[in-house]
Amino acid sequence: MSSRLPPELIDRIIDFLWDSPSDLFACSLVCSQWLSSSSRYIFESLTVRADPRFLDLVQFPSSVVANYTRILNFHLWPPQADHNASQILRCLPGVLNLRAVVVGTFPPSPKSFPVLSQVTKVSFRHTKFTSCTDFTRLVSKFTALRELKLDWVTWEGGNCGVWPRFTPGLEYLSIQGFERAPGILQWLSSADYPRIRRLALHISNNAPDPAALGIVAKFLHRLDGYLQDLRLEVYPSTYLKWTLTLLDLGSLENFQRLRIGRGIHFYPPSAPAPLGRCRVFPTVLEIALPFISRGHLQELTFDVEIVPNMLSSNSDWFLENVLTNHNTEPLPIVRFHVLRGGRSYNYEAVARHCSQFACFMRERGIGGANIVYSAEQE
Repeated sequence: MSSRLPPELIDRIIDFLWDSPSDLFACSLVCSQWLSSSSRYIFESLTVRADPRFLDLVQFPSSVVANYTRILNFHLWPPQADHNASQILRCLPGVLNLRAVVVGTFPPSPKSFPVLSQVTKVSFRHTKFTSCTDFTRLVSKFTALRELKLDWVTWEGGNCGVWPRFTPGLEYLSIQGFERAPGILQWLSSADYPRIRRLALHISNNAPDPAALGIVAKFLHRLDGYLQDLRLEVYPSTYLKWTLTLLDLGSLENFQRLRIGRGIHFYPPSAPAPLGRCRVFPTVLEIALPFISRGHLQELTFDVEIVPNMLSSNSDWFLENVLTNHNTEPLPIVRFHVLRGGRSYNYEAVARHCSQFACFMRERGIGGANIVYSAEQE
């Protein structure tokens, strides 16, 4: 009888540890067979820093790191203090399996940045460009771009004469902080409009500028006919109803799936409250009611956040007046999606909280054939 486990069984075991770095490192030390399986997750995401050790890691003749890397995070110093960035970037074309790039506050120089034709996902997080020209040039380096996330992206200077053109294959766009980033608004009002099928808008807890919302509204309506999925990430805000009025979402006719975030908080069961407690913020009501009876809407999704503290429950009104059988029967799918984070620190915890939330809802009569519960996996 062989003492070696089949490779597919080892891979299956390692798959359950994908979000536990300490366990993955321990598995990688067992034997060469376990090292290969663990490396898929250990080196899946690399953070690029101006450090000679990073160059040694990538350029070492027997290094196989690049074979596993799918995501690169750029956390570089400003160009004047970065002596190794260009050398690091010249190594990147060798990362053949690279699919996603995340850029932090200080972006790499577009002059030395290589064309990455295999990358399909790009995220800019609090990125500060020196000019809109640098923003344009860096975006143009990703010729096969499918998903683009812009979170609080800014640049210095005024209007830009040359704006980045969306690639024909761009399918998903996410924008956060547009109300405080005039450069992004200029781009939206000037750039070519692609056939984006999925769009995410993050609305903050502040009074938005009507002019800014007007630009976003025009952008939305120019996508009408192509847009299929719309996600609204909202914070509890007294300005939400006014914001929705200015965006004029009710006139969009063709999107099929609507996802509403940050509106439902669930406190998991404990001894004093065996079924847990749920709080629904009014923002969810303001968004859901205008869309819930639409004949073309195929799926309505509510994100559910797990909170660590007991809270007062106000969900009865929501369940009795919004998610009634009369309202939800026309919708093929009403989904409650439990998110990771906080007390839901790994997939096992998320799955447990998802099951608890489903029990909570069924106890209150929400259990139709079209009601679906899901747990965030990544």
